[in-house]
Amino acid sequence: MAGKIRMGLFVVVMALAAAPDFALASSDDDRFQFMKATENRVWRLDKRSGEIAVCTLNGQRLVCTTSSDAAMPPKKSYAQVQADADQQHDKDLAILERVFAFFRELITMAKEEK
Repeated sequence: MAGKIRMGLFVVVMALAAAPDFALASSDDDRFQFMKATENRVWRLDKRSGEIAVCTLNGQRLVCTTSSDAAMPPKKSYAQVQADADQQHDKDLAILERVFAFFRELITMAKEEK
């Protein structure tokens, strides 16, 4: 029963948001296009910016997350990320070489004691 009430409330909120004479609606009637709807989510396209928002009904509130909020571009280029990975790989190999040298030395000392 509660699910049906929430779904009904969600549909009413979305219909009001899409209405051109609604107080919160944009002055440009064609700014938003609703792309897809599920039981508790709506995908909304902003035709001006190309931004996609996923809106979810959370209790009595409609909470939207935009595509720019969800996917931030990386701060480093692929080449920088690859160079950092190569540096870390070189550091890891150097550590392994020191560990192997230590064990070789231990084995050599153990053989000399016999």
